[in-house]
Amino acid sequence: MNSNKHKPVICFRRWSRKGYAVFASLDKVVKIGVVTFGCTLVQQKYQPVFAQSDSTRITREVDLEEVEISESPIRLGSGLANAISVTDQKEIAASPARSIDDILEQIAGLDVRQRGSDGVQADLSIRGGSFDQVMILLNGANITDPQTGHYSLDIPVDLQQIRRIEILEGSGTRIWGPNAFSGAINIITTPDASTPAKQGSLELGTGCFGYQKEAASGFLQNESWQLGGSFSHKKSDGYTDNTDFNLFDCHIQVGFKSQSTGTFLFQSAYQQKAFGANSFYSFSYPNQFERTKTLFGSLNWEKNIGKTNLQAQIYERQHHDRFELFRNMENAAPSYTGHNFHQTDVAGGNLKALKLSHFGKTTVGMDIRNEHIFSNVLGLALAKTKTDYLDKNGIFTKEKNRMNYRIFIDQTVYLGSCNLSAGISGNKNSDFGNDFFGGMDAIYNITSSFKVYFNLNKAVRFPTFTDLYYNSTTQISNPNLKSEISTTYESGLKFHKRNVKALLSIYYREGKNVIDWVKMPDSIKWESKNLTGVNAIGGEMTTEYHFQRSFMENIRLSYAFLHLDKEAKGYDSKYALDYLKHKISLHLEHRVFESRKTGKLNGLWNMSWQDRAGNYTDFLSQSVIDYQPCLITDVRLQWNKKGFGIYTDINNLFNARYADFGGLILPGRSFHAGLRLTL
Repeated sequence: MNSNKHKPVICFRRWSRKGYAVFASLDKVVKIGVVTFGCTLVQQKYQPVFAQSDSTRITREVDLEEVEISESPIRLGSGLANAISVTDQKEIAASPARSIDDILEQIAGLDVRQRGSDGVQADLSIRGGSFDQVMILLNGANITDPQTGHYSLDIPVDLQQIRRIEILEGSGTRIWGPNAFSGAINIITTPDASTPAKQGSLELGTGCFGYQKEAASGFLQNESWQLGGSFSHKKSDGYTDNTDFNLFDCHIQVGFKSQSTGTFLFQSAYQQKAFGANSFYSFSYPNQFERTKTLFGSLNWEKNIGKTNLQAQIYERQHHDRFELFRNMENAAPSYTGHNFHQTDVAGGNLKALKLSHFGKTTVGMDIRNEHIFSNVLGLALAKTKTDYLDKNGIFTKEKNRMNYRIFIDQTVYLGSCNLSAGISGNKNSDFGNDFFGGMDAIYNITSSFKVYFNLNKAVRFPTFTDLYYNSTTQISNPNLKSEISTTYESGLKFHKRNVKALLSIYYREGKNVIDWVKMPDSIKWESKNLTGVNAIGGEMTTEYHFQRSFMENIRLSYAFLHLDKEAKGYDSKYALDYLKHKISLHLEHRVFESRKTGKLNGLWNMSWQDRAGNYTDFLSQSVIDYQPCLITDVRLQWNKKGFGIYTDINNLFNARYADFGGLILPGRSFHAGLRLTL
């Protein structure tokens, strides 16, 4: 870039893993003769790369002409020796997935429990944690929903605009705060340095059950500015009664960069969902319906001053929910007087400084977050009712507000082949008082290709507004819930040499006061409670190989094992004790044919075998049924030539009958096809 043309240039034939390589590269242009794409050194998310960043995403190492790099991102797990998975834009574009939920399903340690198709609604669990224990970020901004984790995956971005999805498995609270209790997901839409100055795409899709999709995305950039955006619309008649949906997303981002003022990134987004929620929350009511709206905006700033990197961010997210137990009041019970309305407003900001010195890398930061809800169900009574500005039929009678303040410090030391990190975070919440949590990490490079790591981290998570206040004919809340606490120990091996990369990890998590909805044997209602203790022990293995000049292009095989042990007994658990005991995932990409004249036809297979622990009560027979193992196979054939593509998908190829939630059967075999034009 022209802004760097007078800076000194340091040239490496290989990117060194030594600490001094990081010191040398800060605020300078670096030329690299050989670079591993999996490290994403050329990504342009306005943040510097540090030596401890790593990824389980595997891509081949290739010889390149010298590449100039001025800025690169901090990994989601930077400063944390954890298992980090990355799914890039190429894999997303080739996948038969139709939503972010489907993409995440392929990660070994993730349990994506879907209530419907196409991202209508899903609960995300990492390593046996609950869906309320996962932090969701959009370009680094925390969009986690404090009302309930059911809405945390309401992410207003189309798949076409996503450049990368980063998954942190394991606690990240000492860096990212209390929401990252069992892990975190970062959705990234900012372009990398290889992105053309102009880029755009159009997509039209159709399929079973009256499915239709229209989507477009575009991007423009020069040395100082970038402008990007996307919109998508999807609808379906539904695969069974009351499973129809109508979904809309829109996202815009603007970036500006200068030598004097630093780098700015602004993003704004809107999402609207309307869907039949057949038995989503209770099998007693199959005619449920839900409509949600999400508005989001954030502004990021970053600047390097000498060997110090400064970052600041402000963000705001509003989520609105209208829940109908009886859709359009049809066949409503006499006791049912009206629908539920909720409006959750979250606003926050943070400031972070990263300093490189002879002592290593020092990170200090602070953040503040305000969480507020208006509702006619959740919270404390309002002195005066308030009209719902997004729905004239809604009247808010309750509200709740809480503030959270946090400061943290983290230190990384580079000692030859060993990197050591330790940090502590102090947290003050207006409702739950003061907490201190922290941890330590160590990575040892046995060889240039083989490393071993260990980490120990403590985490805390506050109850959601639903945990605290939701009461209904089938549920009883508990306003006296305590914060969840956990201590996690993890160790692992990582191997990366040319076209092959592998990861082996084992972990143990001690959980105290874990929150779940439980039902006693003599009760018909679910109650929110702090369980005495839930401990998790598990392990994961992932290996991937990239072929060169072969019919096969890429193969990835992963296996995850998990066992949860509870101290309290004598009740049914709704969430915390239904978990994936075994999960095997196979990802396979291959060519069918390729020529300059006819273009390229590719095939992609995603297979997932899942064995879920736990059981559920059948609504009709009232008998207790154990979950059964299932194999889900999705296939895509995609032809491309000169920016024009045609794809066809078969989802659930073998027509498996399965449910992520007991009795809530998901679609059988279905077909989808589409056209995609890349400009």
